[in-house]
Amino acid sequence: MKLLVTTDFSTNSKGAIRFSQSLAEMFDQVEVVFYHAVHFLKPTSWSDTFHVNYKEEETARLSSELKKFITSTLKKHESKFSSVSYVVDNVISTEKDIINYAEKNKVDYICIATRGAGIMRKVMGTHTAYIVNNSPIPVLVIPNNYRTSKIEKATYLSDFENLNAEIDKISDFRGAYNLNLEILHFKSLLQNNKESEAYKSLISQKEYQNIKLKIVKSDFDLTFTERVAKYIKNAKTNLLITFTNRERNFFESIFLPSTSAELTYSTKIPILIFPK
Repeated sequence: MKLLVTTDFSTNSKGAIRFSQSLAEMFDQVEVVFYHAVHFLKPTSWSDTFHVNYKEEETARLSSELKKFITSTLKKHESKFSSVSYVVDNVISTEKDIINYAEKNKVDYICIATRGAGIMRKVMGTHTAYIVNNSPIPVLVIPNNYRTSKIEKATYLSDFENLNAEIDKISDFRGAYNLNLEILHFKSLLQNNKESEAYKSLISQKEYQNIKLKIVKSDFDLTFTERVAKYIKNAKTNLLITFTNRERNFFESIFLPSTSAELTYSTKIPILIFPK
């Protein structure tokens, strides 16, 4: 497993760093790239040579700061990783360049910390929301106050539309680790008992052994993300898994936040978000 863990040296970014530590304690081979994005502006009064030298010096300084920041956050646990590298990347567009770097370097998961945001930031989007909605690579979104802990139970939020393909992707993440997995499905107004029984019958098949199914009646006084947050709070799960829908029109992508992005504001546990 290869992780790209982003940090801006803030306290908020430490949650993602600590989560990578939790994964290193779960799996035998976890490569991690600790990544810091920076844009070096060039004042008009600077020559090209002076600007190049400045970028080299600043990159070296920031690389040293990055190592110190990671070491102070992880303390003795850094040795748990199979390999560790530090990257200070000169970027133009932070979100796009994070995705580009991850694709180019064959990263398996992007790991980024987030925190709650006001309504205008939810509507207009954040760095995290952009990456969640546009990355072809799965994204792990971690609460900024996350503390290293054992990940024992994961809840997979499913609409049953692409169950086989989605379970295959989740299985790649579970790997050899014995992570308890449950499927969470909220009943719609149109869903009858016959459909619910069909879902239960499907999950009882051999290929889904050791996976539990939870079909929950929807409380329509709450938004969908509020229903999920309420369930997670009582379920004692350590990780929420969902898939984001990329097939949205231009108006939706600009003005309507995706469910996956909204969940990053509403839940207080790590979320693994796969592209559909």
